[in-house]
Amino acid sequence: MRLKDFLRVLIFCGEILMPFTAFADMHDYPAMQEQKPEKVSTVQKKELSAFRKKYKLSIPEANDREIENAKNQVQLYQLNRIDDTTVEGNAFNGKITLQQARDLAKTVRAMAAAAHIEGGKTKKDFNLLLDFLFSQNIIENIPKFKYSNYNDVRKVPADLLSALPICDDRRKIRLTAAVQNLLEGEQLHLSAEEIREKINSDYIFNVVPHLFICAIHNPNDELAVKELSAFSHFLSACTQYSPSGYDILKPDGTGFHHNSHYNGYMYSYKTWVEYMGRLKGTSFRIEKEAYLRMRKAVVSEYLMAVRSDSDNHRIFGNSMAGRHPFTGIGVNFSRELLETLIEVGGDIDGIPHDLELGSYYNYFYKTKKYKNAPELNADGYYQFNFSAAGVYRKDNWVAVMRCPTTNFWGGELYNKQNRFGRYQSHGTLEVLYEGGLSPSGYPTDDRKKNGGWDWNMMPGSTTVHYPDWQELMPGQNDADRFDQKSSTTNFAGALAWKNCGLFGAAFDQDDKWGKSRYEPTNLKFCKSVFAIDGMLFSMGTNIEAKGTYPDDYITATNLFQSVMSKDCKTLIVDGQKIEKGEEKIIGAEKSVWIVAPTTTGYYIPEGHDKLIIRHNEQETPSSAGMAAEFGKEIVSKAYLEHGVKPEKSAYHFLTVPAVMPEQMKEIAGKQEAGALFEVMTEQDSLHIVKYHPTSTTAYTFFAPATGLTCGTVRASATELLVMEQFDKNNNKLELAICNPNLRPETIHKNYWHTKATPMAVELQGKWKVTAGKDVPGLTIEQNNAGNTVLKAKLTEGNPIYVTLEK
Repeated sequence: MRLKDFLRVLIFCGEILMPFTAFADMHDYPAMQEQKPEKVSTVQKKELSAFRKKYKLSIPEANDREIENAKNQVQLYQLNRIDDTTVEGNAFNGKITLQQARDLAKTVRAMAAAAHIEGGKTKKDFNLLLDFLFSQNIIENIPKFKYSNYNDVRKVPADLLSALPICDDRRKIRLTAAVQNLLEGEQLHLSAEEIREKINSDYIFNVVPHLFICAIHNPNDELAVKELSAFSHFLSACTQYSPSGYDILKPDGTGFHHNSHYNGYMYSYKTWVEYMGRLKGTSFRIEKEAYLRMRKAVVSEYLMAVRSDSDNHRIFGNSMAGRHPFTGIGVNFSRELLETLIEVGGDIDGIPHDLELGSYYNYFYKTKKYKNAPELNADGYYQFNFSAAGVYRKDNWVAVMRCPTTNFWGGELYNKQNRFGRYQSHGTLEVLYEGGLSPSGYPTDDRKKNGGWDWNMMPGSTTVHYPDWQELMPGQNDADRFDQKSSTTNFAGALAWKNCGLFGAAFDQDDKWGKSRYEPTNLKFCKSVFAIDGMLFSMGTNIEAKGTYPDDYITATNLFQSVMSKDCKTLIVDGQKIEKGEEKIIGAEKSVWIVAPTTTGYYIPEGHDKLIIRHNEQETPSSAGMAAEFGKEIVSKAYLEHGVKPEKSAYHFLTVPAVMPEQMKEIAGKQEAGALFEVMTEQDSLHIVKYHPTSTTAYTFFAPATGLTCGTVRASATELLVMEQFDKNNNKLELAICNPNLRPETIHKNYWHTKATPMAVELQGKWKVTAGKDVPGLTIEQNNAGNTVLKAKLTEGNPIYVTLEK
């Protein structure tokens, strides 16, 4: 740069330059550098050497322009060495901005690259720059990053640490300490209990890689061992089940972010497991209990999704998509990482592989890679009550049931993202098939951002249909935020038992998020889904909507919506093909069976509300909002119309995944003849359904109830999910019981405690417990009516299983 150009820049920058000595006393060196380090064992020294060799740092790179700019910037600082470690100069006026931090980190990287290439004076200038940053604590004074700032929190520390290979040992120690301070690395040294209150998904994903570099590339072996031990401790401690809506892991295997279950953000598992894998085979390996919690979390995410022989098309329900409908439902975990986790588990137990996880791997990827692992068929029903969800999987499909609560949102609506997603999990029942979005009837054209999908109609949901798309957006605009929760209800979730399961949800819709975001429709419903033998029997009662909204807003229960594609078959209604452009309106006097283009069958008994079936082209806005381009799709769909502002509407229907028309006709016939499911009680606050082939009765208590006569269960003192099987020949009774209501008690915003449910279930006759005696707090007593009362405390949505005999 010519002198006059340099002076012009200097004058321009004059207002933002100042001596940096004012910052020198603001931060001490990190306390971790002052503590007396422990001695390094021979094993640890060998392990450190292996780490440094395996994860060797690359020489920093920079282009000519970056190097020239960096040298000019160093000149602008007017650096002056005072002694071997102290350098003064001009720097930033006041607080450092994020842009200045980015530029500073880039300057360090470019000067390191130039020093490596040129040596001599450039190397001296590089050391001068570093000593200036260190003696004035400049890196420590960069504002702490938001962990969700995925650019800066990853890039700035990476640029700074890229200089390590060019540093001498003294400067390496100082640089790693400064970056650890910037990244709040002191968290790694907290107790497990303290870490439990601070666990953050973004921190694990974005920051952990930097902290690993800081640990192993500190040339002081004692400090390196100390930091690596803290790093391992942190990875283990973060697997603890965090309280309330905090990140990440919960007791049922779900992963939280944004205060709710959010598979889409669980790409943090990728970083987590990668670095657990780096520690295996060493004295720094993670703790066994931490591994078991991590294993449960990863397996749970796979259990929510369809199977695949690769990492492609492994999708879970759109009801779990967060703010990325249809595009955000892929499992963010790879086959390679699952293999790493299997090795981590094996290493902890002193064997090559964790064969239990190997069995799951073989099942999920349809392989026999782990030949010694026991064969596993993970088909069945799974409950995730920290998600308010039930998952039923069989053969080549997965059915997902979900509903919001006061704390667990069902749809996350952001600025120009998921603008029409308030109905994303409104008591939904989705059936997903192997092969991805298309075989499941979901839109696949990401360019259109799902334009062409009717946002009023998620499969299985009960909703108020908006003819005006503007009204379906929070605030009726493209920007307002909204998390769809219930207003007061928390009874939503599932009970898994043997090869069957029960989902129940009582819902009252909230229209506010900080302030009112919608014209209230006061939608409410109670619904249950009883899943057994590859079928799902749905009931809904107490369906109601009211308000000052227009009279063309119907309330409906939506059976299915299928975007037509090469993977879809023909829509069949009572054995007849429905062609494009056709619409059927079927009244209450007629039962109907349908096979949707995805091969999911439906049977709707007579007495139903008006059934609408359509197969036609529809044009709708994309998920980005009204300002984005609309899309068109050919769609098959069906829904039960409950009318405008209904009171006490109801429904029941049978869903049969992966069925051919001939099979569905036969199943419909059996159901009409009363050979399959029988509705024993259909009340606003109580659903009882019996499945005759296995003599299994399912009870959904939305409220306490007494005086029952449908089975062995006579009463429940609380809301509850119950399933019973009575063996008349052996006088044996088997019960499965849980309350998905976590009874959240709010402490402050996003912080709440679960409370136990004191359960009391009355059983007809006198019984004694033969299995399940180990259930915590289980007691059994006789009442004045000569019946048996089973009591226990139900916690965190967990089930209990009890066997009794006369």
